[in-house]
Amino acid sequence: MKRAHFLQKVSSAIGNRTLPDQDETSTRQNTPTTADLQTLINKFIEEANAVKAETHLANDDEVAFEMVMQLLNNQTNNKYMSWDDNCLPIKNLGQRLDSVDYLRYQSTVPRDTTERTRAHIKLAEVSVGITGCNAALADTGSIVLESKPGQGRLSSLLPAIHIALLTTDQIYPTMESYIKSQPESGYNSSNLIIVTGPSRTADITQTLTLGVHGPGKLHIIIIDK
Repeated sequence: MKRAHFLQKVSSAIGNRTLPDQDETSTRQNTPTTADLQTLINKFIEEANAVKAETHLANDDEVAFEMVMQLLNNQTNNKYMSWDDNCLPIKNLGQRLDSVDYLRYQSTVPRDTTERTRAHIKLAEVSVGITGCNAALADTGSIVLESKPGQGRLSSLLPAIHIALLTTDQIYPTMESYIKSQPESGYNSSNLIIVTGPSRTADITQTLTLGVHGPGKLHIIIIDK
């Protein structure tokens, strides 16, 4: 469908009102004041908790690392999968976890059918996935994850527990403000995922159930930057 035709259909659907200009000033300030940033953080925490995510505030990387360790120590085994170290806000996280006998599994799988099946069976043993975030949306408590080299999707989809590492400067008021600030984000990745709380479904008897199609728990560690 041609762009002009598509925009005309959208305009008609909303009563022929004028669509916002693509180059409008972003609703997100480029350099928010401390008070504005704290308001965003508080709003994000409120909304994330409302959709049953668990949020944790960390003053620095070291506190964040201790929080990750505590969450891992609560699991039944030492296996986890994660984004590459250079894609995470905690420096050398994988190396530090390796030094205390945690075993990192790669989130990529082979293309060969037989090897792929073996990899899936092996990855099923992993109970925790650790990722960074590319953004967070304060109005819905959502996190935004881009899939690209070093940032495999399986880390946020396969394990029962997802630990997301977020820095305070990644929080935006809305999806609109994020896209306006980072217009190329959707083009630089193979997949863009918006995660709002743990996986949930109400397909069966209309009863809300967590963890059916993905992680049943989402821990968001918010690191002050």
